[in-house]
Amino acid sequence: CLPGTRVEILNRINQWIRDTPTAANRVLWIRGMAGRGKSTVASTVAHNWGSKGSGAIFHFRRGENALDGQFICALVRHLGRDLVPEVKNAILDCVRENEDIAKKRLEQQFKTLFV
Repeated sequence: CLPGTRVEILNRINQWIRDTPTAANRVLWIRGMAGRGKSTVASTVAHNWGSKGSGAIFHFRRGENALDGQFICALVRHLGRDLVPEVKNAILDCVRENEDIAKKRLEQQFKTLFV
């Protein structure tokens, strides 16, 4: 966001991040009409908090089910970037062992890559 814009929503999101006790509970879902600044807000939050922890942004578009197959994989890729080397390497090993994971159902992707 440009400096001085969307201050109220950014303050609310930042407060929510600070008040949420564990990272496991921090899933922010921003939704709304096209062109309302959702991507800009999400990018600003990710940029501001990027050095303080792991985060990821993924965009869904109504009616594009093809994205479902990529969601977990994209999330793992984004999160794996910032993790300690042991976790990052474990994720990479898991992906190498499951090269077709992006073609699996979301539930299987989640179990394979996260659990």
